[in-house]
Amino acid sequence: MDAPPSEPRSGAPRSELALRIVGGALSLLVGIPFLLLVFVALRGRFAGASADPHGYGMIFGTLLAAVVGLVLALVLPLVFPRGRRIRALAWCLLGYVCVVGALFAILLTA
Repeated sequence: MDAPPSEPRSGAPRSELALRIVGGALSLLVGIPFLLLVFVALRGRFAGASADPHGYGMIFGTLLAAVVGLVLALVLPLVFPRGRRIRALAWCLLGYVCVVGALFAILLTA
């Protein structure tokens, strides 16, 4: 005597999983250029004059990393479950402010 379910299952878990997968793919798509831009900015500061003789790598690496990093900080929380996204967003934005602040400090003290 199996009774049918009183109401059909919601599509929320499937759409939630799809959103998390898309968030992970976007985070990877944005995260790799962010890390490369941070590397370019740091290499321009610490590798010596032969690596970045005019400082353009450090300047544009810092500016572009600031823009791409903000996108990453806003996209990365989509990977987490719905209940933890606000906390993940807060931590991502805090990490963004720290990294970009350090990059600008390195740029201004070069």
